[in-house]
Amino acid sequence: MVCPDVAVSFLAEEKKYLIDYDHCKGCGICAVECPRSAMKLEEEKWNE
Repeated sequence: MVCPDVAVSFLAEEKKYLIDYDHCKGCGICAVECPRSAMKLEEEKWNE
């Protein structure tokens, strides 16, 4: 509910959250605002 890019959505049938990485800009608001600290923002590791 706090994602400005609407990249986090709730799948009611499966009772879980889904992150749309195509729309996520990595701002970290979701991790900061998560009341249970269930999310954290980490730097993406690239395989070269």
